[in-house]
Amino acid sequence: MAISKQKTSLFFRLSISVTVLGALSNFISWPLIILGATGMVIFHSIQFYQKQDRVPLDYSRHLLIVAFSCNYIFSFLHLPYDYVLTLLTKATLIVFLLLYSKEMISLLLENAQNGLLLQKLGTENLSSILADLATVYIVIASLFKILHWEFGIINANVLLVIGLFTAVISILASSKDFGKQETSE
Repeated sequence: MAISKQKTSLFFRLSISVTVLGALSNFISWPLIILGATGMVIFHSIQFYQKQDRVPLDYSRHLLIVAFSCNYIFSFLHLPYDYVLTLLTKATLIVFLLLYSKEMISLLLENAQNGLLLQKLGTENLSSILADLATVYIVIASLFKILHWEFGIINANVLLVIGLFTAVISILASSKDFGKQETSE
C-alpha cells in the first residue's frame, strides 16, 4: 500500500513540528528531537522519491535533512567524527539557502516580466510567500538552537523571532477580516 503525497506531506510537517517543539522545550527534549528528525528523514525520503521532476533545490533540501539528522544523532551519542557532519550540515544549509533564494528571485523576476507581479501578489499569495519564509526561518532557527550555532548577531533566538513574526504577518494577511479592513480604508 502506497502512502499518498498528502499524507506524506502531513507527516513530514508533523515531524518538523515535533523537532521544533523538542528544540524549544527543556523537558524531554532529546527524545522529541530524535523522533522528529527520524520522521523528517523517513517522510522527506518518501516525498523525494515520489516526486517525478527533481531539481537541485530538492537534492539540497534532502541532503540538508539527512545531514542534520545524522549530525544530531552523532552529537547526542558522542560518536567520533561528528564535526564532519556539522561541517556538512553547515555547507548544505548554505547551498540550500542559495538555491532557495535563487528560485524565489527567479519567480519574482518572471512574474515582474510578465506584468503579473501585482496581480499575483494578492493577500493569498503574499500569505503563502510569508508562510514559506516563516517556515524557513523557524527550521533554520531550530538548527541553530539544536546545534548551538552562532554567526555574529545571528543566533537561534533572532531567527526564531523573525520567523514567528513572519508567521503572524502571514496569518494576518490570509485572514479575510484583515483583507476587508484593508479595502474599507
